[in-house]
Amino acid sequence: LVLNFTNRDERLRVLRILNEIESNLGGYLLTVTLINMGLGIATGLICAATGMPNPAGLGALAATLNFIPIIGPIVTFLVLAAVGVITSSTLAGGLAAAGGFAAVAFIEGHFVTPSIIGRRLALNALAVFIALAFWTWLWGPMGAFLSSPILIVGLVLKEHLMPVKDTQLPEG
Repeated sequence: LVLNFTNRDERLRVLRILNEIESNLGGYLLTVTLINMGLGIATGLICAATGMPNPAGLGALAATLNFIPIIGPIVTFLVLAAVGVITSSTLAGGLAAAGGFAAVAFIEGHFVTPSIIGRRLALNALAVFIALAFWTWLWGPMGAFLSSPILIVGLVLKEHLMPVKDTQLPEG
């Protein structure tokens, strides 16, 4: 991409843009990984508290599947419900871990992730939510997964290609 430009200044500009995109996407991936680890730990604690077998494994499953938007939490819920119903003597006891996970996943998906991603990457939480809604509507779960990276790339390009001019008030 850089070699397509003939002017040295243009090449440097492209390199600066690509470096900033790489930095921001790396920060995004680290943040999402830490959030998913938190969800996995919370799920493991819920599973341990409700007497589920192998709570650490179920927590790791929840953390891993949470990288897949929409489908991952649904699959985790179904696995927790199935394991709970099979291993518990009562239906309510069997569904307790799945219900606890649903509550934690709801809070994480609707409040924690949008606010942390917005604050960590200097994105407006509303912009993150709108991007998530739009790309999910357009491409489904893959659009949900790519919504924040697309938003980050778009904002970096906007900052570099259409910089805000410093306006100064007249001295009076």
